[in-house]
Amino acid sequence: MDVFYVVGILLVLAALAASYVGIRGAGSFPPNRAILVGVTGLFVAVVAVTLAFAIDLSEEEQAHREAELAEEEQKAAEEAGGGAPGEQPAATGGAATLDVASPADGALVFEPNGLEAKPGSLTIDYDNPSSVPHSIAVETANGSLLGETQPGTQGVQTLQVPDLAPGKYVFYCTVPGHREAGMEGDLTVTGGPTP
Repeated sequence: MDVFYVVGILLVLAALAASYVGIRGAGSFPPNRAILVGVTGLFVAVVAVTLAFAIDLSEEEQAHREAELAEEEQKAAEEAGGGAPGEQPAATGGAATLDVASPADGALVFEPNGLEAKPGSLTIDYDNPSSVPHSIAVETANGSLLGETQPGTQGVQTLQVPDLAPGKYVFYCTVPGHREAGMEGDLTVTGGPTP
């Protein structure tokens, strides 16, 4: 980018110099037609070289961006095995692991507050980095408890729920008052047959 600034400054200075010469020699500008053609040719050459450089640089930047994007997509695909919160990894044998977290400030929320899984065994790794005790539990739409962890602080708790059938479920914090304050989310199980 610095090259563009330098070339731009040179073009401005050259234009100012040509203007100054034109104003000072008002009656005889340009003093020689060959000089006018030469100066114009120089301006055209500088602009053409700058344009070619800009096109080449933009192509390099585009290739670099595409390479970065491909690398990020590859990392995301690799991390799908244990990746970002709420992301479902490639399930093997009907088992999957989902990540859920709460903010470090102790806020009464789950991140994310919506999960999706396929039928089968499900493991939820719940990360509570705050000093406010939280837990995680999963129940059916009609309120039958399928599993829960004990309230804990500053750590990861693991909840295993076996044999989830397709349907809607709810996950929530069991600490009194937390669910009522909004610390719950939806778990949707869709896809193939139950194991």
